[in-house]
Amino acid sequence: MTQSPLPDSELARGYYYRQWAADNRNRTQRQFIKALRNRAPFTDVLPQHHTPGEIEYECSGESVEGVGTAHIMDGLAVSLPLSLAWTGSWLDVTVRRLVETDAGDLEMEEAAEPVRHSARRTDLLPHEKWGRSSGLDAVDTPAQLWEQRADFFPRLQFLPRVREDLERLELKWFIQVRGLLARLEESASLWDPTVNAVPLWQGAKITPEHEQRKRLCRFRDLDGTDQCFDLHGRFTPGAGRLHFRLVPADAALRIAYIGPKRGK
Repeated sequence: MTQSPLPDSELARGYYYRQWAADNRNRTQRQFIKALRNRAPFTDVLPQHHTPGEIEYECSGESVEGVGTAHIMDGLAVSLPLSLAWTGSWLDVTVRRLVETDAGDLEMEEAAEPVRHSARRTDLLPHEKWGRSSGLDAVDTPAQLWEQRADFFPRLQFLPRVREDLERLELKWFIQVRGLLARLEESASLWDPTVNAVPLWQGAKITPEHEQRKRLCRFRDLDGTDQCFDLHGRFTPGAGRLHFRLVPADAALRIAYIGPKRGK
């Protein structure tokens, strides 16, 4: 997806798509691109549940609608290496969201979040494992995700109550949650608790809850004790939260809650 008309898209400095397309040596590739454009729905497949201005994406000082789309759909942003800003396997993207404060006011929250990216073949290497997990993409309902959780997420443990969370999950959040769980699984699979007290988060922004809100993060654990699950990842659009805690003895993460921000 390009914001400018395709013929005006710059493929390299001073070299545009229209020039490339005019070269008959590229005839087969040009027909392939045309076929892709004819059948790809682009924005028709995007969530339509957020209002304009609710979320904005910026990278290197530019508004990046396509990269934002990759973030929302838990996909891979593909760009041309026109500058050093558009290189690397991950892009640090500034995400601005309208969020509700503890006092009930709306404010614009700004955070840096990673988005999968490729501008060169070498950029794809860190995403190879993710790309091969295409079977997870075929899981398209919360019920199916719950039933197959052990197959796709062997390092993630779920409290029984999470099943109801998934069943109540708003459709706009499903793809984001599925992708966040996959990134948490990858993080846990690489975690050695004897070396690092906390996993190295793979493409996921994970933060602890503020001290004054930790009381909202307590759940009855598998052993019947009351535990704090204050570590959380976010999903959009809106204020979605996935709460969990570390289980170093199993080198695992235990999921307690998936849904809207607690206390809203």
